[in-house]
Amino acid sequence: MNRKTIHLLLFNLMLLGMIQAQTPDSVLTIGVIPAEAAPVIDLALVNREPKVYVPRQALLWSLIPGGGQVYNERWWKVPLVFSAFSGVVAVLDFNQSNYQRFKTAYDLELAGQPHEFTGIIIGADRLRVFRDNFNKSRQTNYFFLGAVYLLQAVEAYVDAQLRNFDIDDDLTQWQLRPQFLPSGPAQPPVVVLQLQYSF
Repeated sequence: MNRKTIHLLLFNLMLLGMIQAQTPDSVLTIGVIPAEAAPVIDLALVNREPKVYVPRQALLWSLIPGGGQVYNERWWKVPLVFSAFSGVVAVLDFNQSNYQRFKTAYDLELAGQPHEFTGIIIGADRLRVFRDNFNKSRQTNYFFLGAVYLLQAVEAYVDAQLRNFDIDDDLTQWQLRPQFLPSGPAQPPVVVLQLQYSF
């Protein structure tokens, strides 16, 4: 027999001896507690008061991007907010850096000095067109950044407003019934449908 087999055999015999060494004396016996002395454990679920979402608080929390969504406990919306901000900021950074490049090249072209586009783009007119296009895109991206910021705040406000909306299945307060309206002395009455909601 090889060594591993001998070690495994000895280990199994040792475990078997430990199991057989258990005597009934060492087993802990638990007595029966009378029903009068037994503690009462309430297993009913604790009903938590539903959180009331205040739209104004959600609006204040949305001063921090994604804060309104955190206040409303809509955690899955936070990555969407940050993705929108990241996308707009990335495009804004691209346009800002290219605007600075073409602005510097245009200024150096007017001064008659070499720049990074020397020999590639001919003339100051082309440099000015590229500079103006990137400037326009940069300013548009500032508008988009403000729009994303405003949109996430409005979304948090509306979500908090709708979280408190009653969505009960009981529709008894809605009543749809016909109503007769008098139309004149010689004409028959007009029949209309009336929708009534009672609070």
